[in-house]
Amino acid sequence: MSDGIVLQDKIKQELMDISSTINEIVDSYKKLHNPLVESQKDVPRATEQLDKISEQTEAATHKMLDTVEGITQREEEVINGLGNIKKYVKDGNTTDIGSTLDDLVQKATENSNDAYAIMDALQFQDITSQQINHAVVLLEELETKLNKILGVLNGGEEPYKVEKDSKKERAYDPHADLFESKTDQEDIDSLFSKK
Repeated sequence: MSDGIVLQDKIKQELMDISSTINEIVDSYKKLHNPLVESQKDVPRATEQLDKISEQTEAATHKMLDTVEGITQREEEVINGLGNIKKYVKDGNTTDIGSTLDDLVQKATENSNDAYAIMDALQFQDITSQQINHAVVLLEELETKLNKILGVLNGGEEPYKVEKDSKKERAYDPHADLFESKTDQEDIDSLFSKK
């Protein structure tokens, strides 16, 4: 009978050890589950943010190139128009000078407006910087969560500890968008007139 009690005690102890191990596995799963779910959400967000940066940078670059091409064409037309005026003056033909000057003034005005449009488009650098900072923050959060997971897998000790001091403080607007940002020349002029 004493052998039966000893055997029962051993079985009972083994069952308790198995139960304890299962509880530890469940606790580890619970610790791993939340960071994994959060990481699963953050990676696509960071990817979307980087795709958005790429698309907007490309669009701003194309817009500026198209605008510069238009300015260049008009500048050639202005040069030709000035040459025509010089010829008109030399030939004593003053009747065509007025319409040519009106055309040149219109082209110069369009060039000026396009130059302001280029300056406006150059805002993409600030917007891009904000979007990159947002993506970096998402990736840093992902790194922290993955380190927690590795820590759980290594028995509670994080294999790579990220010091708070090594992370740069980042200010950004996660919704900064080049396509939704518009500044009219009237808005700029009104800023200078409020002196």
